[in-house]
Amino acid sequence: MKIVHIITGLGDGGAEHTLFKICKYDKTNKHIVISLKDRGKYFSLLKKNNINVYCLNMNFFFIHKFFFLIKILKFLKPDVVQTWLVHADFLGSIAAKLANIKSIVWNVRYSKIELGKAKLTTILIIKLLAKLSYSIPKSIIIVSKKAKKIYKDLGYDKKKLKFIPNGYDLNLLKVSKFEKNQFKKTIKIKKRVPLIGNVARYDPLKDHSNLLNALSLMRLKNIDFICVLVGTNINKNHRLIYEIKELKLNNYVKLLGPTKNISKVMNGLDVHILSSSAEGFPNVVAEAMALETPCVVTNVGDASYIVGKTGWVTPPKNSIKLAGAIEKAISDLGTKNWSKNCNKARQRIKKNFDISNMIKSYNRVWKNAK
Repeated sequence: MKIVHIITGLGDGGAEHTLFKICKYDKTNKHIVISLKDRGKYFSLLKKNNINVYCLNMNFFFIHKFFFLIKILKFLKPDVVQTWLVHADFLGSIAAKLANIKSIVWNVRYSKIELGKAKLTTILIIKLLAKLSYSIPKSIIIVSKKAKKIYKDLGYDKKKLKFIPNGYDLNLLKVSKFEKNQFKKTIKIKKRVPLIGNVARYDPLKDHSNLLNALSLMRLKNIDFICVLVGTNINKNHRLIYEIKELKLNNYVKLLGPTKNISKVMNGLDVHILSSSAEGFPNVVAEAMALETPCVVTNVGDASYIVGKTGWVTPPKNSIKLAGAIEKAISDLGTKNWSKNCNKARQRIKKNFDISNMIKSYNRVWKNAK
């Protein structure tokens, strides 16, 4: 089959990463990508994998670009149009309908819609999509179990909601003691000091303040550790620097920029911490576990589902309980139980979230859409 994917943009995000993996690993179908915005991180990566990519550079005055999108779809004649993210679900599926394409599949990535936090236009489009869900898409793919209930409550056609979790290539996510030692040397940490970390862009929903407050509580008990914060807009972040100084964590927290090598970071950490107040399906948790790094997570999105019994789950926005969970995790370091837990974490990802399972699930949805 020829699958045309329409996505809002190709920047550094979870949806974009999943789309790239589908195009890379699915050898059964021909994939073509249309970005409503301009080029981003995944444009060159898709091109390297011989995937044709169209970038429409849509802005507020986009009406002629919308008609160009219809023209492209008529020219490509896809078997299925797969749309990604709210704006692409809306514009892409209407364009596909006008191009006389009936096999349309939406991909929903939002896990929590909050008035005052989401843009008004996004909220309005979601409400409109809820009504259109009964007539336009053949299926609606959702990335998290919790999102299924959310979108039922929002009025989406519940019969069309299909849960497909993200998948991971464990041949690429390899456990490496060498990388662990190299990363710890880079951080300049003493051998017996626990190295914990958080990999996330700077965003209010990632709730770095929750983590920093938890670390401050741990220091009041003289618990030793080094914590690295890794991600976009983290390094030289004045707000974070101020918070760290106020909480007297200067000697215990290090700020790093974004990384292109997630394996190096996750191999290096003893424990990964997700401190978010909202998530969908947090890739960083699955990637950490695949590299035998146990996780402490807040109970948001599908974080607790991913972790299962291999990690620690705390309520969001509760620094006291987060501090307690991190303390429990690092107190177990170096024991036989810890080694078993590390192995269980990787095996859980292999069993439930392997890349081949994700590709098979998408193929089933596309075949049923025909």
